[in-house]
Amino acid sequence: MDRFATLFGVLAILLWSMSVALTRSLSESLGPFGAAASIYTVSGIMVWMAGGRPSLRGESASYLIVCGLLFVFYMVAFSLAIGLAHTRQQTLELGLINYLWPSLTLLFAVPLLKLRVRWWIWPGVVLAFTGVLWAISGGHGLDIHQLMRNVRGNPVAYSLALGAAVSWALYSNLVRVMCKGKGVLPLFLLATGAVLWALYFTYSSNRISLTLPAILELLAMGAVTAISYQCWDLAMKKGNATLVAALSYFTPLSSILIAGLWLHTLPGASFWPGVLMVVGGSLLCWTASRGK
Repeated sequence: MDRFATLFGVLAILLWSMSVALTRSLSESLGPFGAAASIYTVSGIMVWMAGGRPSLRGESASYLIVCGLLFVFYMVAFSLAIGLAHTRQQTLELGLINYLWPSLTLLFAVPLLKLRVRWWIWPGVVLAFTGVLWAISGGHGLDIHQLMRNVRGNPVAYSLALGAAVSWALYSNLVRVMCKGKGVLPLFLLATGAVLWALYFTYSSNRISLTLPAILELLAMGAVTAISYQCWDLAMKKGNATLVAALSYFTPLSSILIAGLWLHTLPGASFWPGVLMVVGGSLLCWTASRGK
């Protein structure tokens, strides 16, 4: 395994901590479809310029189709979930659902990569999901009735956030199995942008108005997206995937904190136990796979 590839995975985690805040801020300026389409178009161009024209030579059809579809679905689902949040507090809840993917990545690695794990991976997954349910309950503990009321208030956004977590966990495993060459990350990013532009022109009534702050945020988010996913791709293919996944379990803490500060919506004390349960559950999953 390549140590530098592992370090790139750590860099991706640090950059991802900014994604919830920047995506929501841009969505408020450009609308959910316009913001997401702009982000992935800019990031795709940046990756293309930095890494050169991607080549399909040597890549398997399964990688291009299966991993490509999972990648595009994740990007579209995550961006729209954040953009469709009714409030900034709900943005933090949806961001936390997205961060179920580290524990799901190890869970899916059991059948997909034949990863041998110890029995406590299952309590770890349950604890992570419990933390999400706690946070969505709005500080009422595990109040199922309050939870259902909150989800029914915006079912599309919550479904997209959960779908995003599942699809990224699948992608992170399958790219290691199916990718035989350097990968075609720029094409995946540009395909995501194309899908989102199609959704924008079909369903959105918002006009894109680029102010200077929006342009700066767009360039920042494009760079963050381009660098982070390129680093993650390299780490999953050549680095210590288990170590990188373990470190990614702390992303909810940094992401929620950065988003709260950026959006001026720091969560209350009742929200943080849910975040800590997600982190703790994910770490349990990681320890269950160590040495196996």
